[in-house]
Amino acid sequence: METCKYIKAKVKKVDLNDIYEGNNKALSILDDNIIEVIKTEAPITLNLLKARLREAFDLAKISGKALDIINERIKKLGFKKTDNLYDFVLWPTTGEFKITALRTNYPRQIYDIPYQELKVLVDNINAEGEILYREILKFFGYEVLTKKALEYLKFVEKKCK
Repeated sequence: METCKYIKAKVKKVDLNDIYEGNNKALSILDDNIIEVIKTEAPITLNLLKARLREAFDLAKISGKALDIINERIKKLGFKKTDNLYDFVLWPTTGEFKITALRTNYPRQIYDIPYQELKVLVDNINAEGEILYREILKFFGYEVLTKKALEYLKFVEKKCK
């Protein structure tokens, strides 16, 4: 199984109030940040994109208003979205691409790893059901199979068949 390092995008600081006010320079920086994160980290869940943008805004949480603006910008920039059960996965404007390596070395919640990427691991584990789920968790260093993780891994298993 092929693995590679997860590369985290660098974002520029931007004042969220300037974005709320529609400041063109701030919106341009927001667009640049979205482009850089998706270009560097795709496929990436909306949840992880929000985490990168929180760094740019220097905030602990993204408000509903900010999320509306972010979603509007993603749509305007033409990025593709696919469903990942709990979240959307964002892809470059060219759309989905075949994933051949599992990205490691960066702590992500199991449900923040797109099922298309987890397929690389699933294809290398000769198991199904709870044994498969435990092997996936073990690979990433997780010990507890939470209800949310279980639901997500069932979704992954179904998608990977």
